[in-house]
Amino acid sequence: MIWNKSVTLVFGAYFSHKHIYRICKSINKKFKIIVVENSLDEKFKQNIEKKYSNAKVIIPKSNAGLAKSYNIGIKNSKTKYVYLNCPDMSISNKSLHDLIDCANKLKDFCILAPNYNDTSNFNNYIGNDYVEKKAPKNILKYKLKKVDYIDNSFFMKTKKAKKYLFDENYFLYSETLDFCFKLKKNKEKNYVSEKIRFKHFVSDSVDRKYSLVSDLTRAWHFNWSKFYYHKKNYNYFFALRKILPNLIKSIKKIIFSVITFNKKNTILGIAEFTGIICSILRFKSFYRAKP
Repeated sequence: MIWNKSVTLVFGAYFSHKHIYRICKSINKKFKIIVVENSLDEKFKQNIEKKYSNAKVIIPKSNAGLAKSYNIGIKNSKTKYVYLNCPDMSISNKSLHDLIDCANKLKDFCILAPNYNDTSNFNNYIGNDYVEKKAPKNILKYKLKKVDYIDNSFFMKTKKAKKYLFDENYFLYSETLDFCFKLKKNKEKNYVSEKIRFKHFVSDSVDRKYSLVSDLTRAWHFNWSKFYYHKKNYNYFFALRKILPNLIKSIKKIIFSVITFNKKNTILGIAEFTGIICSILRFKSFYRAKP
């Protein structure tokens, strides 16, 4: 078995240069890496591809967002497995080998994800059923859990990933929740390994000098995506009920920030409010904060 030719690591990146350089440096050079570079930095593409022969940087026509970035990476992957991640993560080569080994032996699965190194606050999944006793004996050591939703880090058979793909109406937030919801409806099997771990640097994908861009993007798209997800998968009125607390919160934030002359929070509150209203009015996820 040639481990290192079995998987392509895909990253949807936006001003994530420090993380991409770190990942390319640490990952075995025989693993394939695809970076969808949404900050459209041609110089970064040239530097990465010149320095790391296993890495390919794809620059879309415009900032594609995470869902479309994953789809671009999936469509360009030619290995048996594809591994989808945000750049603010770190995984060892041993963990990658373990994922491949477990996947080869498990066979019947759609997603196989590692868990976070630190699970004191949250895990890399929602909803679980212990399946150690049901799993083949040769993978019991990986301590698998059958789960409903994966939060981060999607290791998949490339054929399966190409079959389902992500909903590109999402720009950011809820796209992975929606993806797992679709897999659940299709009765696919998703697993998390408690033995295989990776580190997630929470909300650290974007370089700090672009923090305002990141905050504005989060404020608008988190709310737009929340409404869209519930409207798509349940119904319009259920989505209204779910988004109402966010709408009230955004209005209070705007009023308080104006009164206290907090310019940044005023802008963020307006972004939250407009994201909600645009989603309620069925506008597309059009907002792109400028660096």
